[in-house]
Amino acid sequence: MKRHSLTIFVLSITAMFFVVTGCMDIVKTEEDIEKKTEPSTAEQTAQPKEEEAVAGKEDAAGTIKEEKVEEQSIKESPLSAQVEAKADAMKELTAMAEKEGKLAAVYFEFDSSTVRDDMKLALDNNIEWLKKRQDVKVELQGHADEKGTNEYNIALGERRAHSIKRYLADSGINEARISTISYGEERPADLGHTEEALAKNRRVEFVIIK
Repeated sequence: MKRHSLTIFVLSITAMFFVVTGCMDIVKTEEDIEKKTEPSTAEQTAQPKEEEAVAGKEDAAGTIKEEKVEEQSIKESPLSAQVEAKADAMKELTAMAEKEGKLAAVYFEFDSSTVRDDMKLALDNNIEWLKKRQDVKVELQGHADEKGTNEYNIALGERRAHSIKRYLADSGINEARISTISYGEERPADLGHTEEALAKNRRVEFVIIK
């Protein structure tokens, strides 16, 4: 009987030992899990630094963009200077043409009698010159390249000359001071047959008549 009681006592102690040991392991496991899930002090310190670094990069990018915008505006600002330089160049060409008894010629696109936008500056310079010299008359000589028949090019040169005459009249030049004539392809400015040469022949010349 005593042996039986002793055996029960030993078994009870052993069971309690395993229960206590298991509980301690569970507690340790939970503590380890909490330690792993919680960020360390170093990680908490590093995170704000990373955010500051990102913010710094964004600020730097913003500064670079602003500098590029400023550089672009600086690059675009000389456009007015380019326009002025082009105007001065056209005035020089007008002065050179005047010495030869002519004003600046006006050029046209292929098979067209419409005044090109890039030719209006030359026209305006010619008009300014004519307004200062009311006693001067001009003959507008229409020309064409060698493409097409001679009859067609004579008609095309005439349309070009009349197009310029209308432009002058609309700008205040008395039509009595303006005469027109067409030479078609008969008087080329360039005897070549390249596109560049042909482009020089699609023109109206201003010949000064005093």
